[in-house]
Amino acid sequence: SRLQILEATMVYDQDDRTKNNSENNNKSRKKIKKERKKNAGGGGGGKKKKDEKSIYFSPPPLSSASIPKDFKGIHVDIDKDLMGIDSDVQKRLRRLCNDIPVPSAKFKRAPSDYYDWDLEQRRDCLQAPHINYLCKTMIMRNTKTNATDCSDRTNSKYYMIVIQYTAKMNKEKLQKIVRFLRPEKERMSKKSVNMRVASPEDGVMLSGFGHNAVTPLGMAVKVPMIVSHRVLELPYIWLGGGEVDVKLRMSISDLCRVFNPIIGDLG
Repeated sequence: SRLQILEATMVYDQDDRTKNNSENNNKSRKKIKKERKKNAGGGGGGKKKKDEKSIYFSPPPLSSASIPKDFKGIHVDIDKDLMGIDSDVQKRLRRLCNDIPVPSAKFKRAPSDYYDWDLEQRRDCLQAPHINYLCKTMIMRNTKTNATDCSDRTNSKYYMIVIQYTAKMNKEKLQKIVRFLRPEKERMSKKSVNMRVASPEDGVMLSGFGHNAVTPLGMAVKVPMIVSHRVLELPYIWLGGGEVDVKLRMSISDLCRVFNPIIGDLG
């Protein structure tokens, strides 16, 4: 009958509208989900920007008090601080600290068995508040780069790494820091960055100092410095001081002002 045909047509129309509404709702939900993901940094370009931002850290703001107006040079008690041994290396480094200047610099000679001690004993010897204040300086080489020197810090053959003894350096994070120094279109591929500890011969050639004696001051070659972001939490750190038995204390503000380091998450 006509009534049955009309009722059937209305049912079909209603099913079509329900189906269309369901499809439209699904599309809307997918669109909203996609927008949320993009805004959260999970989409294509957003992820790169988020990653790039998270691996670098800004240095502390420079203070006018970092270089006292009445600064006339650092003071070293040869007998107390250097155990009565004042070498030519120490004299040269002190002159550099006065000329640059590095007002916070303090040198201390430790006993010859210093590296046989645990970190707590070293901390007590240097009168540091915590073992986190003790840092090491390593020279790393990019074995895959086409760079032949250290003139371009965005693509250097060598990098000088400053990290706490209590921290473990993450090789992948270090390589990412080096790669992301350049804009995205000029960025080196992952295959172009492979960081390895430089040989002892390279270390001596670049620094002019021996093993366990490397210090950022007075390097024979200017090598770009990468510093762990965790040291920003400290007022100062202890580093190598040009001789195996000598340590150098330097404020974080002086470290950043003098060496303009790349500060990143090393692990």
